Amino acid sequence: GVPSSVATTYRSLPQRGRAVTAPHAKATPALKVTAETNATPSVAQPGGVRIAYTGQTPPWQIVRRVQPRRQVIEKRASFGSEEDQASNTIIEGENLQAMVSLYKYRGQVDLVLTDPPYNTGQDFRYNDRWDEDPNDPDLGAIVPAEDGSRHTKWLRFMTPRLWMMRELLKPTGVLAICIDHRELFRLGLVLDELFGERNRIAIINWQKTTVKNDRKHVAGTTEYVLVYAKNIDKAQTGLLPRSAKANARFENPDNDPRGSWKQGDLSGKGDTTHAGMLYAIQSPFTGTLHYPTEGRHWAAERRRMKEWLEGWGAKYAERDLRDGRPPALVVKGAPVPTERGFSIDHPALKRASRAALRILKKGPWPRLYFGHDGSVKPVKKVYLNEVKAGTVPTTFWVDESDELPMLGSASWSSSETGRSREGVEELDSIMGKRHNFATVKPLKLFSKLVTLWCPPNGIVFDPFAGSGTTAHAVLALNNGTGSARRFILVEQGRPERGDPYARALTAERIRRVITGSWANGRGVSVAGGFRFTRLTKTVDAEAVLALEREEMLDLLLTTHWDQRERAASHLRRLPAGEYAYLFGVSAKNEGYFLVWNGPNKPAALDRASFRAIVEEAKKARLTPPYHVYARICTYTGPNIEFYQIPDRILDKLGFNEAVEPYSSDNAASNGRDTRG
Repeated sequence: GVPSSVATTYRSLPQRGRAVTAPHAKATPALKVTAETNATPSVAQPGGVRIAYTGQTPPWQIVRRVQPRRQVIEKRASFGSEEDQASNTIIEGENLQAMVSLYKYRGQVDLVLTDPPYNTGQDFRYNDRWDEDPNDPDLGAIVPAEDGSRHTKWLRFMTPRLWMMRELLKPTGVLAICIDHRELFRLGLVLDELFGERNRIAIINWQKTTVKNDRKHVAGTTEYVLVYAKNIDKAQTGLLPRSAKANARFENPDNDPRGSWKQGDLSGKGDTTHAGMLYAIQSPFTGTLHYPTEGRHWAAERRRMKEWLEGWGAKYAERDLRDGRPPALVVKGAPVPTERGFSIDHPALKRASRAALRILKKGPWPRLYFGHDGSVKPVKKVYLNEVKAGTVPTTFWVDESDELPMLGSASWSSSETGRSREGVEELDSIMGKRHNFATVKPLKLFSKLVTLWCPPNGIVFDPFAGSGTTAHAVLALNNGTGSARRFILVEQGRPERGDPYARALTAERIRRVITGSWANGRGVSVAGGFRFTRLTKTVDAEAVLALEREEMLDLLLTTHWDQRERAASHLRRLPAGEYAYLFGVSAKNEGYFLVWNGPNKPAALDRASFRAIVEEAKKARLTPPYHVYARICTYTGPNIEFYQIPDRILDKLGFNEAVEPYSSDNAASNGRDTRG
């Protein structure tokens, strides 16, 4: 349903905003492409091409209808210390509902890295009720390859989720989304519309398998990763670790105290713009005159060139050779080959040659040198400690040594990213062979993407977590490196099979990665932990006020954020029963207290509870202020910050009282789903 060339659409455009049917629209009549010169609210930049399809709804309209849901902490499925659990999260539930519920992470995620269903006729599910009610938690039936509306269903499914992924990103954030050929072009058009074509960083082409000779036409050996910045002017791409092969180019044959080096060019592009840098220099070894190559100029200033030449043991002077160029740098008192009577046996040249040969033999050599035997055109030393600590990702990766300076469409070889088969084998090694996953992204691929686009202390979010490769990559990259990246995963699994594998596979894989208890017995433990939560009933004022104490604690812990830190703020949960009111401590050692014992019991911050809270704060040696959640406040004092229930909690979930009803009655009257 997508045209092979957008140029056709542009040429056919008769006036602004008029839809033009794609050349292949007859094959899939539900899809068409529209060219525009003005942006709509969903377009990240003016103009361009938009994809249109049956049942299309602006994504922000769908998102507004999705109600936030409460997260229940599953203690048995969580792992690690309370501090480690607070750092990472695995959420079991429908991912659009989960993203809407993660209000604290709006504008806080550094990298969205995900591998959505590919619409192969085997793995993509669609619930037709989502067209009327995006709150329905059912995943729906598998969409078969024979379904004529499979592309429009996939787009209706993906577009609001892509919108929410963008909403979660920081201004500096990046989306990296895996896809194969089936939906590559349609996904690219949607992302161009949502993010803006200008913000497309790369279309990465990675080798997923080796060539098979059983194909009739062309063997498909690659898949793709589309990479978009929220704002390309603010996003940054990291460096890849330098390979052993790249470092092997650097040697130290002259025992230079500055370390290993490699040969570099002494000249730069351009002669007409650098006329003063086109002079000759004389070799101290042979007396030969050397000029920059045609079209180039000496890249170092004259003073520095003279200093390097004199490093070979002879004095140099400027001399006009009447060659139509600036004065040359020649051995002082020596003739040049263009003069009558020139001889290498001239006393000044013989002295210069003997001194240069002694330095050549003994070392170290000056920065400017004439090859390993002193007989070639001058070149320059490039020291390893002066080059970048890593390598720039390239437009085409045929091996580890390529270092081209830009990103665009890129081919990543299997040596760089692993193959799909390796992803399955990695999962086999950790979980055994009964996981029923036929395709798994290799750890190398996701590790590389995290390295490039998530800073060492950043947050990685994966709304289609699958087997948990994203979290595995984050933990492995953190381990022993001083990095503190965090992950948030969302996975619903296969509930229709009685297999909610968010806990049975995703969480279990990450637990085994942390403990090192792999099925093959070869795992090595890494540092980390995670909190496992389950999406449950929708949240409104009545739902909050109906919670028991433990349910209220889960809600406070999973929705907490501090305006000063936002996504970086999380609470370390204290053991149940240790305190009557104190339930959590922030990274700043500030305490959080809850005056609540159920919906039908008093929940007032009064004089008695105030005194008890102050005593608990002293016992726990907390730093003021003390943050107190209660239904009402009748007494307070210094160092107390009072948060009213349910208002403050709903605020943390992103409810705006001016536009969002708090009660379920009002929600129902506005057509919003209030079912659990």
